[in-house]
Amino acid sequence: MWSVDAKQLAESVYISDPVIRIGEYFAGIFTSPNNKKALQLKQFADFKQLTAVSTPRWQTDWQTLSALPLKELLREDEWLGQVRTVSMQWVDFMMMPLMPSLNNRYSLENIELVAVPNVVLQLNDSRHFIISKKHPDGKAAFAAIQKGLQQLRNSSAIEKAYREAGFIPDLNDYTVINKAR
Repeated sequence: MWSVDAKQLAESVYISDPVIRIGEYFAGIFTSPNNKKALQLKQFADFKQLTAVSTPRWQTDWQTLSALPLKELLREDEWLGQVRTVSMQWVDFMMMPLMPSLNNRYSLENIELVAVPNVVLQLNDSRHFIISKKHPDGKAAFAAIQKGLQQLRNSSAIEKAYREAGFIPDLNDYTVINKAR
């Protein structure tokens, strides 16, 4: 869960140390393979010509997109609705995790989206596990997760796994188009 969302539940849940730390979460800019305008995105100012879709219910995503100089940010609360609007080119793009094992292509039935090549957005939040404080084993489960995360972090296993999966991209191959200005 994103930190911003987890903190709203802090009275009733334990929040783990970050699994993905601030600065480690990157998203691809996914568009229709026929959207030439979006596929030509190269620099921050290019967003002025583009529209995006997301939902304010995903606070970190919404904040990331709201910080871009977009022509328009449209609200669609259902993920599949977002995919469809981008596929039909009613909207230029949406954010999705990179999928290098699938050549950064998303396919579902007659829908296909592709990531803008060599460009990513950085999301300025961290990801955590949450455990209910009401569960009888919640405190013990939280302690175990914390211990495991610490061991994995100390051995660099978390970052290594996310890099190998392509979730944390090789930034020699990508431009982080929304780097802190």
